[in-house]
Amino acid sequence: MKRRVRSGFTLVELLIVLGVIVLLVGLLMPAIGMARRSSNAAASQSNLKQWGAATINYTTINKDRLPWEGKPASSDMVENLLQTTFWANAVSVLVGERPYSKLVDNGVAGLDGIPLPGSRSVFIDPGADAEPDAPWQLGSGKAFYFNYVPNSRLNDSVATPLHARSEVISMHHIADSAATVLMMEARSTNKEIPGADPYSGAALDLCQSDWHTFPNRYFEGGHVVFADGHVSHVLNDVATRSFQGSRDPIQSGGDWNKPKLIWNPQGPAGNVAP
Repeated sequence: MKRRVRSGFTLVELLIVLGVIVLLVGLLMPAIGMARRSSNAAASQSNLKQWGAATINYTTINKDRLPWEGKPASSDMVENLLQTTFWANAVSVLVGERPYSKLVDNGVAGLDGIPLPGSRSVFIDPGADAEPDAPWQLGSGKAFYFNYVPNSRLNDSVATPLHARSEVISMHHIADSAATVLMMEARSTNKEIPGADPYSGAALDLCQSDWHTFPNRYFEGGHVVFADGHVSHVLNDVATRSFQGSRDPIQSGGDWNKPKLIWNPQGPAGNVAP
C-alpha cells in the first residue's frame, strides 16, 4: 500500500508558527527601540561635546568672552543673524559648519539651506522630532531650526535688561565650570512631556533656552554640556525643579540653581521665561 506524503503544514501548525513569530517580534521590538534610542542619545552627546569644545575654543581666541546667545524671540532672529558674535554664526565655524546666516541665505537662494530633522548635521539631534510648523519662519523665505541651544541664563547678571542685552560674561566669571550649563538639547516638540505638565506649551522657536524647554526624549531627560566641556544626562524632573523643590515655572522667589546644575553662575536663576 502506498503511503500518503503530506504536501504542506496543517492549519494548526501554521498558526503555531505564526504565533511564535509574533511572540518573537513582540520581544524584539522593545529591544530594537531601546538600541535606537541609545544610539541616538550617543550621537546627540557627541554633537553637544563638539559644541562645548568649540565654545571653549571660541573663548580662548576672544579674550575669554563667550559668544552672544542672541535675543530669544523668533522675531529677533533676523537681527541675531546679522551679528558675527551670535553663537550660531561664531561657533558653527569651529565645528566645521558655515555661519548659520549663510545657511539661511542659501536656503532662500535654493541652495543647501538650514539642516532639518533627518539630516546629519551638528545642529540636529538624530532623536528629535519636529513640531508641524517647524522650521520657524522669519519671512522673506527665511527660516531657522536647530536642536542645541546655549544656556540663556549665563548672562543674567549683566547690566542691560534681560531681553535687550548683547553683553556677555567671560569664562573667568564662572566659578564652578563643572556644574555650570553651557549648552543643552532643547525640547523639539511639546509631546515630549504630558499636556498636564506645568512646562507644557512653552514656546520652542528659540535660539537659546533654560529649564523651561528642557527636553524629555532620552530616558526621562536630556543632555547638557557644562562649561568644563563634559557632557552629562540630566533628568527632566531634576532640571525643571527649583532648589526649593517646586516644578512651578513661575514660583515666587524660586531659584533653579542647584549644587550640580547651575544656570546663572553669578546669582540666583529666577523664574523669568527665556
